[in-house]
Amino acid sequence: MYKLRDYQIDASNAAVEGLTKEKHPFIIQAATGAGKSLIIADICHRINQPILILQPSKEILEQNFQKLLSYNPNLDVGIYSASKGRKEIAKFTFATIGSIYKQPEKFAHFKYVLIDECHGVNPKRETGMLTSFLKAINCNHVCGLTATPYRIDTLWTRDNWGILSATASLKMVNRISRTPFFRSIKYKIETGDLIEAGYLSPIEYFTDSVELDDLVVNTTGADFTDESMKRYWNQKRLSRIAAAVRYSDENNKRTLIFCAKISQAEKAMAMVKNMGINAVMVTGKTRLRDREQIIADYRAGRVKHLFNVGVFTTGFDVPELDCIVMARPTMSLALYYQMIGRGVRLDPENPLKVLQVYDLVGVVETLGRVETIRVLKEKDGWRDEVWSEVGRMDACELYSFVVKKKARSIK
Repeated sequence: MYKLRDYQIDASNAAVEGLTKEKHPFIIQAATGAGKSLIIADICHRINQPILILQPSKEILEQNFQKLLSYNPNLDVGIYSASKGRKEIAKFTFATIGSIYKQPEKFAHFKYVLIDECHGVNPKRETGMLTSFLKAINCNHVCGLTATPYRIDTLWTRDNWGILSATASLKMVNRISRTPFFRSIKYKIETGDLIEAGYLSPIEYFTDSVELDDLVVNTTGADFTDESMKRYWNQKRLSRIAAAVRYSDENNKRTLIFCAKISQAEKAMAMVKNMGINAVMVTGKTRLRDREQIIADYRAGRVKHLFNVGVFTTGFDVPELDCIVMARPTMSLALYYQMIGRGVRLDPENPLKVLQVYDLVGVVETLGRVETIRVLKEKDGWRDEVWSEVGRMDACELYSFVVKKKARSIK
């Protein structure tokens, strides 16, 4: 049995109270590295009734499943996930929504549901397979857990000539529509709080002075076009990635490099190898068996530098990771937060660990340091807002300004 930290107990208390008293879904906001799997385990232990725990991926499912078993190996725990090849319904059942939403009759006895990484849930109550599933099993006691209860929302409008355009803005998931799926945030513990308390590693930022004028915002208004990304990563900029890895090779234990495109990662990795430094790459196209072996080698130290494209933004926990190279421009506050969050866990073998972030794409200047990102109550006290050191991020005017001053909009 684990001894929970004070904030983990507070989070569990808030969740249990909400699950037993609330009639609307709510959120527990727990920073990356706060130990959400332990909080989930304690909630299950205290509720002590059938609970369905929904996971966004089989990797996170397996991680939380094992944590609950280690919390108490005598618990009745099962996995229902097609991707894991298991269809077990136990008192505490870990599942992926895609595996169960067409079979609600099998889960009708579950009156409590936990949703991990709940920022990925369709934020509008009227639509989505999750909403349909919960209605089918008549479940009203729902708790979501996430470090980032906000997401980019795209608003489509048509002008007088019939031309359709998109405006992207950051919004709290519990304010994203008139009838949001999640109604409130019952508890929060954030990165800055945990760093100050000594539960997460301090972060040191190294930033390049960059111009993003070559990047073009795509038609959704939420990211950059593929073509402009390809043009942006010329030889000079690719060499900055290689130089950052070389510096990390001399000063750090593990490096995780976030790239936007496979071609970008391949070219930068080739430069690194030409320097005599070994590195490997994982993308969404990497075969599962190869991916698992690479991760095992990385954890064991047989691989020191890991390039990745489109993976490792959640559920990737390597305490030895002490350097992150940001080579992926983004306008997503949540994505940025999750990327930095991969390296904030304490290293038991290095109590003096400081996570070094090499920002080659101006994300820190645009969105602020991760430890300054906070969800605050609006002055009237009932609505949540997200702020960082650069200002309020879910205010459309500010968010558009800090982004658009960095990149041209598509014409």
